[in-house]
Amino acid sequence: MAGKKILLLSVSAGHGHVRAAEGLAEGTALWFPGHEARHIDLMTLVPGFFNRAYKGSYLKLIASHPRIWGYLYERADKYKSDSRLGDLRRALESACNKSLLPILKEYGPDHVICTHFMPIQFLLRWKGKGRLDVPIWSCITDFVAHRFWLEPGLAGHFTAGEENVWRMRARGLENERIFATGIPVLPAFIPPSDKDGRTKARLAARERFGLGADTPVILLMGGGEGLGNMLELARSLLSLPCDFRLVVLAGQNRELLADLEKKRSTFPGRLFPMGFSDEVPALLAACDLVVSKPGGLTTVECLAMGKPMLVYSPIPGQEEQNADMLLENGAAMKAPDGFGLVWRVRKLLETPALLKRLAENAAALGKPYAARDILAEVLGEAPVEG
Repeated sequence: MAGKKILLLSVSAGHGHVRAAEGLAEGTALWFPGHEARHIDLMTLVPGFFNRAYKGSYLKLIASHPRIWGYLYERADKYKSDSRLGDLRRALESACNKSLLPILKEYGPDHVICTHFMPIQFLLRWKGKGRLDVPIWSCITDFVAHRFWLEPGLAGHFTAGEENVWRMRARGLENERIFATGIPVLPAFIPPSDKDGRTKARLAARERFGLGADTPVILLMGGGEGLGNMLELARSLLSLPCDFRLVVLAGQNRELLADLEKKRSTFPGRLFPMGFSDEVPALLAACDLVVSKPGGLTTVECLAMGKPMLVYSPIPGQEEQNADMLLENGAAMKAPDGFGLVWRVRKLLETPALLKRLAENAAALGKPYAARDILAEVLGEAPVEG
């Protein structure tokens, strides 16, 4: 029997939607080797000015005016009409008419999975006009589904958990197929199933990065763009009278990385700055605590590996909802500001039992095999062992 083709569509407004699609692509190769998956970030198909305007305005808004973003996010979740979003969708559809439709015809996918809500409406419209004749699925990348995702007529919806299934049905998707699979992560974020295996992975990662075998390790992240006052946070954390190593991921923020490198000599053997990295799975294996904004994919990657979080500066809207979920399930603490963050880090380092309890709750909440379970539903077959 010929293998099936899956087309994965993401939009790189932030990195989470892309990472979810990559997790599904790698999961196809690992668990369903008779089939193939192709991932396309729609931002690579649109004119450069659209890409810069869309991504630039989004990042500038959440960095400089997060409360305005929160207001717009909440308003768009409550009210149907949103001319600005409609304009963006129409512009994206117009660009994809020329670029994506030829790819769809040439590739001939058996299924399309969207890890961003933007293409869903126009894909359904194309299907209604007979320009597309394949099942379309949505894969929601935050812990609460915004109204943007609530489109009827899809082959199915994949979401974080049972509460979201109930919430989506309560908001009007009564007859839809909604699955509480979790949010997909790359297979690299699946930890060894046994305690000895996890210990070996932790020690190997620590040796690889020169972090030492026994000293606590804290991983400080600010998302792919290195958002937040991470330089000041790092300086404040390293002023604590506690023995630990601090790894700081600056993402694509080159200025931040340069400033952190200058500070490395002030804290020899304690501060480990890094830029955008593909080594996050190994760094998570090495660390004891993650200090981060609670982005959807960052959160599920930490949960998959059983890593407790200390969350700070959540973006109003989706990240605040993610933070609430972590706190409710005892998998994280939340800092109201930089002072509170430093205080909580010290408390966790001085209270190992509390840190352990947060880690256990995180592991219980994690769904590292979400990508496998999503693909099994889409393809209608069991995965191979792996």
